[in-house]
Amino acid sequence: MRKLTSLLLISFFMSAGLAYAQSPGEIYRKANLNYENEEYGKAASLYEMLLKMDKVGPEVFYNLGNSYFKLKKIGKAIVNYRRALRLAPGDRDISHNLKLARAMTVDKIERPEKGFLMKALLLPYDGMNIDQLTIFVSLAYLCIVILLIVSIFFVAKRRGLFYAVGTLAAILVVFFIFLASKICAKNSKEVVVVVDSVDVRSGPKEDYLLQFTLHEGSEIRIIEEAQDWCEIDLSKDLRGWIPKDSVEAI
Repeated sequence: MRKLTSLLLISFFMSAGLAYAQSPGEIYRKANLNYENEEYGKAASLYEMLLKMDKVGPEVFYNLGNSYFKLKKIGKAIVNYRRALRLAPGDRDISHNLKLARAMTVDKIERPEKGFLMKALLLPYDGMNIDQLTIFVSLAYLCIVILLIVSIFFVAKRRGLFYAVGTLAAILVVFFIFLASKICAKNSKEVVVVVDSVDVRSGPKEDYLLQFTLHEGSEIRIIEEAQDWCEIDLSKDLRGWIPKDSVEAI
């Protein structure tokens, strides 16, 4: 019996070692091949493995979302589309597939629509990720410092340089607000329901009053946590408690 147990342990660790001995590129290639062969479950497993092994780009989250979409796991598809969109905000394919996944949800939670003017004003915010905004803010700040230094030596052009500094400073403030907003959004506890349905109760126990039911794919915000439960907020009048294992963080 001991020999059998030892052999099982050895085979387990060898198989685990072989899985992690593969390079991320090789695993990604195999995952894509499985997806092309319509083996969506295997593809999803390999993409999930990549997430645990290395820092990945939006394409891995996007492909993982596609795999779950094909498996009709709409909640997990939305989670990964949202993660991909956070890394590549301007990607039309991700936005399109996210829209398709949302259309398949049971609970139609209304999201405020942006008007044309608001979309134009928020174009940099919607089209840039945190890293890009950080680089832009840093470069704008550096330009302001350089212009101020130059103004010391070019007295005749000082007024024009000050105008340029003022313009850049205004742009810097706007983009700094965009950056701070992106960071706050990233740190906020947004989750998606990944089970078929979950009962929302008035307190963090099964014996509390049932208030309403949410279904797979619903996107909600956590405002408080208590052991294995979390309080969610849909609107001013729609709050309640659900089990933590019924949702997945974006």
